[in-house]
Amino acid sequence: MTPLNVKNTGDSPMEVTYSTNPGYAMTWLKVSPVEILPGESASIPVTLAVPSNAHSGEAYVILTAGGAHFDVRFSVGVSPPPECVAAGYKSPQGTSPLVFLWLIVLVVIVLAAFWVRRRLAGRE
Repeated sequence: MTPLNVKNTGDSPMEVTYSTNPGYAMTWLKVSPVEILPGESASIPVTLAVPSNAHSGEAYVILTAGGAHFDVRFSVGVSPPPECVAAGYKSPQGTSPLVFLWLIVLVVIVLAAFWVRRRLAGRE
């Protein structure tokens, strides 16, 4: 649970409301709308409880306070099925350092090809 600290600097009551995209993610958000009186502050507890059967992808919560909208984006990753884990599958842990090595090799090859082409074009 993360508290959301909001202060009403206006001269009328401010309502803090929430919505989500996709809409079904609203059931993941554990928070209530709050009204804050002028000059007052509120610490609003916000909990995002993503169910274990959630689909992977990006979603976001739209927080509206005093007419201003704030997007809080988050990604949902899905674990591989138990059958894959039992067979020895391991989820990728990010980009392999070898990818960068191969990218450097590719750039060197392309630059060498342009250099050779220019040299050969200069002989004509």
